Amino acid sequence: MFAETLDDICARLDPYLELPLACVMFAADGTRTAALLDRVTYAGPALFALQAAQCRLLYSWGVRPDVVYGQAAGRMAAAYAAGVFSLAEACHAVGSLARLLGALPDPAPGRSALEGVLGAYGRTLATLHPRAPRLPLVCDVTARPVGAETAEPEFWVRRTPHRFADTAGVLHRDGVRVWLELGPADVLVRLLPGCLPDGPAAAFALSRDWAVLRAGPGAESGGGQP
Repeated sequence: MFAETLDDICARLDPYLELPLACVMFAADGTRTAALLDRVTYAGPALFALQAAQCRLLYSWGVRPDVVYGQAAGRMAAAYAAGVFSLAEACHAVGSLARLLGALPDPAPGRSALEGVLGAYGRTLATLHPRAPRLPLVCDVTARPVGAETAEPEFWVRRTPHRFADTAGVLHRDGVRVWLELGPADVLVRLLPGCLPDGPAAAFALSRDWAVLRAGPGAESGGGQP
């Protein structure tokens, strides 16, 4: 399930990229191709592909989160997990943004260039057909659940600081005690102890705790976050 889904997503994203995404994701360490993952053009699509494939795998196991959260580049994967976008729509959005960012001439573009990218990205999003979340989806810039605003392109392009600590606190107060991070690392899970008054009851990162989650009943419960 995981490999097939990852291959499918990479194939959907390849038309937007100069090199096949899977070749970049699985390139040998230390090579020029592997170094492309440090570029936003490939980092965003690679993160989405991995998180969406992990999400599909968990769903195939019968694991369903009570709430989903995605920060920065992980926001589109969270939206896909919550049913806001179909896989085709999410891939089109992720690929289009990667193409726009890749067309920037300067690795450190100015404000006007970024505004142009966001404007073009917003026009792409306006062609999609987002739906209301089927699962509670918490916004990374408001720390609140979202609903009808996901249909507005402006929701996806606004540039506002991320509020992970606030979001973690809100979810904790709402009763979330089990946390699962999807992606290539455990970046946000490591931040949790400093965000919660008594620490999480259980915090897992799929990349780190794969065997535990596959074997144990704890995989069946709690909140999740792509």
